[in-house]
Amino acid sequence: MAFEDSSLSGRYVLVNLGVAQGTQISSRTSAVVGKLTASSDGGTKSTVVALTAASKAAGKLISIVEIAKRELATKGVKAFQYNALSSRMTDVPRRRPGLENGDAESGAEDNDSDDAFEVMGQAQESDMKKRNVPLMTIYLSTASVKELKLAFGEQKT
Repeated sequence: MAFEDSSLSGRYVLVNLGVAQGTQISSRTSAVVGKLTASSDGGTKSTVVALTAASKAAGKLISIVEIAKRELATKGVKAFQYNALSSRMTDVPRRRPGLENGDAESGAEDNDSDDAFEVMGQAQESDMKKRNVPLMTIYLSTASVKELKLAFGEQKT
């Protein structure tokens, strides 16, 4: 089920932040806490912070969210969390067979059996292949968001 962030834009201030493997936890945590505490001070629209990470950075994303929730709790700010899983189609480099060390050595030993087989051409001569990369998106807000609650469930802290 794909959730459209555009449905939140009219009623809430939506802040999208990305988390990569090289992202510093402290800087991203302070950005999240700053956005959420500024919105709880009396703005007209509630702020929803959407943090998105690919599978390799999901652990860092969870750490950022948990630290931010702990800091918000010490300031007396209620936080609502919504977790979403999705995927994104990306191009990744194709590994070429025979380029690894083990293949070069084994090829020298089996010269007799290679004559019986014909090597077929590659299906595509492209250096890239398409893969679905899993994404995790965590939405944090200081007010309950009905659209997100219906789509993903809700955690209160």
